[in-house]
Amino acid sequence: MNYRQENRGRWASTAAGWERNAARFRRDTMPVSMWMVEAIAPQPGHTVLDLAAGIGDTGFLAAELIEPGGTLITSDLVPEMLSAAQRRAQQLGLTNVRFKQIDAEAIDQPAATIDGVLSRWGYMLMPDAEAALKDTRRVLKSGGRVALAAWADPDANPWTVLPVRELVARGHAEPAPPGPGQFAWAPEGAIAENLEAAGFVDYEIDTVDFTMRWASVAEWWSVTCDTSQRVRDAAAGLSSAEAEAVLAGLADRAAPWTGDDGAVAMPARTWVGAGTA
Repeated sequence: MNYRQENRGRWASTAAGWERNAARFRRDTMPVSMWMVEAIAPQPGHTVLDLAAGIGDTGFLAAELIEPGGTLITSDLVPEMLSAAQRRAQQLGLTNVRFKQIDAEAIDQPAATIDGVLSRWGYMLMPDAEAALKDTRRVLKSGGRVALAAWADPDANPWTVLPVRELVARGHAEPAPPGPGQFAWAPEGAIAENLEAAGFVDYEIDTVDFTMRWASVAEWWSVTCDTSQRVRDAAAGLSSAEAEAVLAGLADRAAPWTGDDGAVAMPARTWVGAGTA
């Protein structure tokens, strides 16, 4: 099985978990979504494309700002994610959203028809991110903007790396292979290099720091298993004693961010960037 198939299967298998945890992630990641939406300056009547949208929350913020007369196209390669996004839009009462299965490396959209493109933590996962950004520029109108996010250094994101590190340290998982992935664009300058290569101008790059929160270490572990196929598959192979040891190890690792009430509040950092077509 090649990377494209694996990646598609991974997100299909976790779509239900992301949908179950949608409200939590919408709350915690709101600073990132707000930066991105402000960067494309959506106006009434605009057409906005959300690429690799997942459950759709970033684009949904823009949908409210392009009324009246505007359209949000929420897209993803994975049908299960699109179905989850449709249910989210219904819950939020949005009526100006179209849903479309789109491969971001070959966008099924005429040239120069989109006013703004959003992709939160999408391009870094794509096998050919350069092709995706070039096709993004193709579909944007002259002067249209793209805004994206890509995770910063792993050590600045303990909320996501510590469960994997605990599993690897105990021999229950292998380190992630090189290539596309969560931290593929973590090195400083990666976003600027990719935007320049795709022909974008007047770009800006920044970081956004925010906080991920859970009621307990056990909830953190449960949510991670629910949204990460890699962690879930590793956890499924643990005996009861091994699972208890992993949870105890995570509690030790999370101690710096655990309150007296047991609640966990961990730092997160992402790069954000925007450029003009």
